[in-house]
Amino acid sequence: MSIDRMDPIDIFGLERLAVKRTNGDMTRATAAIPGRDVSGLEAMLDYAIVEGAQMRLPLFVCLLRLARMALKEETDEMRDRVSETHA
Repeated sequence: MSIDRMDPIDIFGLERLAVKRTNGDMTRATAAIPGRDVSGLEAMLDYAIVEGAQMRLPLFVCLLRLARMALKEETDEMRDRVSETHA
């Protein structure tokens, strides 16, 4: 089955499976959010943005930039919450 024919629900299922395999348990993965390292994900998004720009896919690049901004905002919010609770 190719990715372009794949149902979006299946893609989310694969993403959850990858998180579970990486972290061992979904509940533990979400509980560890404040200490997570997203630098690898940021690097992958940056790489995909550059590749999308080279392939002249402006909508794809725009969506990736939005995803990167949302990730940065969420990470900053989590960092602020953690610093507030420790203060």
